[in-house]
Amino acid sequence: MALFGIGKKKREGSPETFPPGMPPEQAPPAQYGAGYGEGYGQYPQGGYPPEDYSAEQYPPGMEQPAPIGSQMPPPAPEASKEKIEEIAEAIVEEKWKEKEAEINKIIEWKDTITTKLTQLQQQFDDLRASFDSLHKGMLGKITEYDENLTNVGTEIKAMEKVFSKVLPSLTDSVNKLGRISGTGIKKK
Repeated sequence: MALFGIGKKKREGSPETFPPGMPPEQAPPAQYGAGYGEGYGQYPQGGYPPEDYSAEQYPPGMEQPAPIGSQMPPPAPEASKEKIEEIAEAIVEEKWKEKEAEINKIIEWKDTITTKLTQLQQQFDDLRASFDSLHKGMLGKITEYDENLTNVGTEIKAMEKVFSKVLPSLTDSVNKLGRISGTGIKKK
């Protein structure tokens, strides 16, 4: 009985089997990956080629594969380098234009805000100047009112002194007049 696929037939083309129709001796290891050929006697040490494995040990008609990780693409011709540079420059230029447009929007916004801030500052300065002139005017009026009250108070005190000096003699004169007129009224 096969649990979890153990004991089932291996799929063709998987790392555990060779391609159909190819004997294990002719299967190239670089084509099918590391570990391919284990147990088939193609490579010693568990299916991996040793470091000193030479080309003579490969079957006839088979090239020695390059070590894993050392496969580098062939050098690119100058035309493809120029094409890559052109594409890179076009991408950079396109991105630069997008960023430049965003930066220009920010600069316009900054200029607008700066203009509005300058206008607000001017209005604030005008308001402050108006308030200062109003404050000075109010202080001037209060000072003038205080001076007028002081003058009125001084005049009232002067009139009080005058009345205090004149009032007794005026009262005496009124009394004399009343006595004189009272005798004259009786005679009639």
